[in-house]
Amino acid sequence: MVCMMINEGDKRLYIDALNEIAEHLGHSIKNPISISLLCLEFGITNDQKGKIYVAFNQILQKYSFDDLEVKLFKDAVIDIVPEMDKYDNVIKALIKAFAENLIFDLLPFARTMDD
Repeated sequence: MVCMMINEGDKRLYIDALNEIAEHLGHSIKNPISISLLCLEFGITNDQKGKIYVAFNQILQKYSFDDLEVKLFKDAVIDIVPEMDKYDNVIKALIKAFAENLIFDLLPFARTMDD
């Protein structure tokens, strides 16, 4: 596997390359196209990403569409990644990214959020 042969210094180059390609494709905090890249940008680990995925699904199972609000998702993310408490824009970006890539039932709510 290529990643096994990459030294620590080169990892930054790969992350920068991914960022450059993603930005060219339109990736931004308001229009995230990659959950993983968003997580890399904001220090969210792969394990935390998985926990956020589970938490978002649990919210969708527990609440009706009319009862959904960003605060529910924000509280779930903060429980997993406490440092995210001051980053409402990142919470919204995570909602949008998960909706577009993994949790399609979240799409209708994600599309109601203001930028």
